[in-house]
Amino acid sequence: MTSKIATSTETAEPPAPMKLLTARQAGELLGVSPETLERWRGAGTGPAYIRLTGRYIRYRQDDLEAFIQNARRNSTAG
Repeated sequence: MTSKIATSTETAEPPAPMKLLTARQAGELLGVSPETLERWRGAGTGPAYIRLTGRYIRYRQDDLEAFIQNARRNSTAG
């Protein structure tokens, strides 16, 4: 009887597919309008985004969550 030992690549879960959101969906998540996201893109102050082709802008859900975490504050000082 032959036994096979599973390797980590055989037992590991495949990576989750990347979730891409439209500006409208991203805005809903952040509580801002798509126009606000457009202004932030122009100013370089908003969340990271992906320009697929021409006018097609998408946001990774992970990047939006990171943007929210980085915007978190405990005080108005400073």
